[in-house]
Amino acid sequence: MKKQMGIQLLLLTNLLLFLTLTAVLIKTGYLSKTIRKFSGASIPVTETNHYKRMVWLHERPTSQALASPDIQIAFIGDSIIEGWLTSNVVKNSLNLGISRDTTPGLIARVNPELIAHIPVWYLAIGVNDAMTNTPLEEVPGFVAQLADTFAPANTLIWSAVLPVKDATWTPENEAFRSAFNAAAQQACANMKTCTFLAPPLEYGDNVRDWTSDGLHPNALGYAHLAQQLCAHVPCQSNQP
Repeated sequence: MKKQMGIQLLLLTNLLLFLTLTAVLIKTGYLSKTIRKFSGASIPVTETNHYKRMVWLHERPTSQALASPDIQIAFIGDSIIEGWLTSNVVKNSLNLGISRDTTPGLIARVNPELIAHIPVWYLAIGVNDAMTNTPLEEVPGFVAQLADTFAPANTLIWSAVLPVKDATWTPENEAFRSAFNAAAQQACANMKTCTFLAPPLEYGDNVRDWTSDGLHPNALGYAHLAQQLCAHVPCQSNQP
């Protein structure tokens, strides 16, 4: 009898340990990451260490911006924004770019109170949605969510997904880019305070010279983006 009770107690203990371990793995995301690793599925950007770290780093400047009327424009988007020295373009600016960010990732982290507080927003997102092979049917929903999210902005400058010249860039990626830009341009036209910026003139013909890797703008590429932006907002005196 005692031996049977001991076995049952051991089984119960092992079961509790198994359930506890499973709960920890689920909570930390380790289990889902492992499953995706073996299945070949991509990891959502919101679960990457870089995304989490950057969201944390943005907390302090965001709280300072909310407490001050000085910030006149916020830049938000992916690596193209993160790598842009925006303070050299517009002095009182806030850079909220995160490398490898996607539309769902951006929507998950954006602060509605900050959107209403800062007068001008520069939005650039979408290339990583294309590069992670997001289905085309997701485009209308993504664009609609972005339009709804930034509708409270006093002024929205919506930048198109820039042309890409890279060995890994596929016709499917390009089809997504084109569809995303077309939907974004239409959504922007339906908003009272939105200006859609197509890629700067001749950007597509000069991707090799205006980027460092066929995707990310170099100094010359950023100069053309700045020139385009400065036609719509006051910029530093050293800008075109």
